[in-house]
Amino acid sequence: MANKKNSEQEITLNEFLHLYNNIYQGCLMHIARYFPQFDDEHTRDICSDTMAKAFSRFHTYDATKGAFTTWLYTIANNTAIDFINDSKKQPSTSLSLPLPGGDDDDDEYHIDIEDADSKNPMDEILEKEMEEKKRANFAKLDPMDRKILSMREEGRPFNEIADRLGIPAPTARTRCRRATLKLKKWMEMSDEIA
Repeated sequence: MANKKNSEQEITLNEFLHLYNNIYQGCLMHIARYFPQFDDEHTRDICSDTMAKAFSRFHTYDATKGAFTTWLYTIANNTAIDFINDSKKQPSTSLSLPLPGGDDDDDEYHIDIEDADSKNPMDEILEKEMEEKKRANFAKLDPMDRKILSMREEGRPFNEIADRLGIPAPTARTRCRRATLKLKKWMEMSDEIA
């Protein structure tokens, strides 16, 4: 009985190895389609990791629960998500490069490569300037319009805003739209002046 089970596993494993090229291409296409943020190299890495996991977990595949490709693509999805999560956890990488023409005992340059999610100092300065412009332009609005926009920013519906301010809902909606257009125009004008 044990010999029969081993031969069935070997046949299944042989089938897996025989189909490897077709499975690999399908896996590559799946990752490229559902995770377009990855370049070709990362897609191939994820696909290789997926195939290694599938190969090592092949004994857990249960045909009664679904198609083989569904099982494989689930592993691919999880591997890609793990890759995304792992890359977010690594804030920066430090590389050591030897000085040109130097010995091994010489000092090294250290280059910090920032994570793609970390902000560039220049971007932070520009964001701060933009916020200051928004506040300055917001202060120029009529007090009623400022109240309406503030309440909309809080997610309040026009009916509630109208009730609180004692104005009709269509008026609140119109004032909100006009105030938004004014702000947009003033922001564009301040960008042209700068």
